[in-house]
Amino acid sequence: MTNVQALIDSGNYSNNIPRPRRRQEENFYTADPNLDYLMRRYLPGHMQDWARKRLTWFGGHVAGPIDERAAYTDGEGKPRLKKYNRLGEDISEIVTNEGYRQTVAEVYGSGIVSYLYRPVPELGQTVPYLYSYLMGYLLSQSEPGLYCPVTLTMAAAYLVDRYGSEEQKQRYLSGLTSRDYATLYEGATWLTERQGGSDVGANLTVAEPIAGRPGVYRLTGEKFFASNAGAMVATVMARIDANKPGTKGLGLFLVPWVTPDGRRNRITVRRLKEKLGVNAVPSAEVLLEGAEGYLIGQPEMGFKYMAEALNISRICNAVASLGIMRRAFYEARYYAAERRAFGASINTYPMVREMLVSLLVDLEVSTGAVFEMIHYFDQAYTYGNADQSVRVMARLLIPLLKYRTGEEAVAAAHTAIEIHGGNGYIEEYVTPRLLRDAQVTTVWEGTSNILALDLLRVMQKERAHVQFCHAMRERAEKMTHALSQPFARRIVQQIGLLEQNLDYLLKQPHDYITYKLKAIANHMTDLFCLSCIVLEAQQQLEETGNARKYLLAHLYWNKHFAVSADRGVKDDPMLDVRFFGPLVDHQSVSETEYQAASGFAALQQEPS
Repeated sequence: MTNVQALIDSGNYSNNIPRPRRRQEENFYTADPNLDYLMRRYLPGHMQDWARKRLTWFGGHVAGPIDERAAYTDGEGKPRLKKYNRLGEDISEIVTNEGYRQTVAEVYGSGIVSYLYRPVPELGQTVPYLYSYLMGYLLSQSEPGLYCPVTLTMAAAYLVDRYGSEEQKQRYLSGLTSRDYATLYEGATWLTERQGGSDVGANLTVAEPIAGRPGVYRLTGEKFFASNAGAMVATVMARIDANKPGTKGLGLFLVPWVTPDGRRNRITVRRLKEKLGVNAVPSAEVLLEGAEGYLIGQPEMGFKYMAEALNISRICNAVASLGIMRRAFYEARYYAAERRAFGASINTYPMVREMLVSLLVDLEVSTGAVFEMIHYFDQAYTYGNADQSVRVMARLLIPLLKYRTGEEAVAAAHTAIEIHGGNGYIEEYVTPRLLRDAQVTTVWEGTSNILALDLLRVMQKERAHVQFCHAMRERAEKMTHALSQPFARRIVQQIGLLEQNLDYLLKQPHDYITYKLKAIANHMTDLFCLSCIVLEAQQQLEETGNARKYLLAHLYWNKHFAVSADRGVKDDPMLDVRFFGPLVDHQSVSETEYQAASGFAALQQEPS
C-alpha cells in the first residue's frame, strides 16, 4: 500500500506547490532594481554609496528575521493590554512580544527617524526625508504595522522640533530621535474622537490651564482611536478656547506617558481595538483624566501644526501602500513562475501575464510618482530652497497620491491572492495579511472623500490647480526625446481638458463640486503619474539605452487614458505578453524593439 504522507514528506508525491523561499537568502532591496534607480535619481550623489550599503543590509534584514517576526506578531503575538496590577491598580500597560520589541530596536536603531535630525556618522550630516521613506518602503513589505508607530514618531519629532519650546526639545526630542532602544521615546498623534472622526473640529477633549505653571494644562476627554497607545510622547488636540468653535479653538499639546517627575500621567486605556489588519500596532480607546499636557507653540495654531504633521503621515501611508504592492507583486511573480497547470508554468499564459504586468505598471508608475512627490516635499521642508510653487505642488500631490496608492494596494493584494488561487487565501501564506493590512491604507489619515475635500481646500485657498497645470506643461516641455514627444502632446491635450472641466466645475453649486471632486482628483493623478514614468523612461534611455520604461508608459496610457471604439478587442499589440520577461525581470529593451512592437506610429499621430 502506498504511504502518501511518506511520499509527500520526501518530496516525491507532487512537487507542484511552490516551496517557500529561504528567508535568509532574500533581500528586498537587491531584488528591486527600480528602487535602486529611484535612490540614484533623487538622493544627493555623495550619499548614494553609503545609502546603498545601508539599504542593502536593511533589505535583507526586513526580508529575513523581521518578516518572520511580523508573521508571528500578526497571529499569536498581537499586543495585549495588562489593565491592572496585582493590587488591582489600573496600570494600562501595553505588552508586546519579544520579537516585536527586537524589531522595534533594530528599525529605530537603523536611523529611520534619527538620521532626519542627527548627523549620520559616515556622512557628517543628516539625511533628507527621501532616505527615511526608502527605508519605510522596505519595512512595509514585511511589517506595515510597525511603520505606523515609526510614522507617528516622525510626526511627533517634527512638531516638537519645529514648534516646541527649548525645554520640550531638550526633554523629548532626544528620545524621539534616539537610535538606542533604552532611551527611545516612541511617538503618537491622538486626534480621533467618537463624535467627530475626521471632523476634528467637533472634538470635545478640553484643556484647562494649571495655575502658576505657564504652558501646562490638564486635558480631559476621550480619544476613540489612539494608535500606538502607550507611546511615551503623544501629541494631542484639545479645546483650549470654548468660545471658538471648530478647529480654531483647538490647541496642540505634548502629553507624555510619564511626567517629568516620574509619575505615570493620568492616561488610561479602556481597551485595545480588534482590527482587521496591521495587528502589530496597538490601537486603543484612551481616556485622558486630567492628564498633564504641555502646549506646543501658539494656542490658536494647534490645528495648523497638526495638519503639517499629517502631511508627513500621509506620505508614510502612501509609502506603506507601495511596500504592500511591491510584496504582492514579489510573491505573485514567484508563485506564477513555479506553479504549473495544464503542462506549463502559469506565467506563460497570456491572461496571467496580463495580470502580473498590470500589477507591475501600477506599482512602478506609482512608486516613481510618490518619490517625485517626496522630492517636492524635501525641497520645501528639508533643503529649504523651494519657492511657493514647489510647496503648493507638494501640498497638492500628498492627498492625491495617498488616495491613489491606498486603492492600488488593495487591488494589488487581491490580484496576488487570485494568482495564487486557493493557496493565496490560506493564512500560512503572506497574501491574506497583505490584503488585511492594505485595507487600512484607504482609511488611515483620511478616506478618499476626506482627501478629495482636502484637494478642494488647497485649490480654493492656494489656487493649486493653476500651479498644477502650469507645472504639468513645464514637465511636458522636458519630454524632448522622440519617444517622449507623443506622450508630451497627449499630456498637453489632457491638461486642456482638465482646465475646461475645472473652469466649469468651480462655478457649480458646492454639492455638485464635491460630487465630482474624485473625478478631478483621478484625472490630475493620472496626468502626474504619466509624466513621471515618461521622464523616467527618457532619463533611463539616454543614460543606458534601455527603453523598458517606455513600455510601462505606453501600458499606463492604455490603462488610464486610451479610449477604444471596439473596447480594446481588436489589434492589441499585447506588449505585456510579448515583453513579459524584460518588464518583470528589468531586462533591457532597445529603442528599435519598442518602436517596432508598440504601435509607435499610431501613438505619434496627433491626439484627436
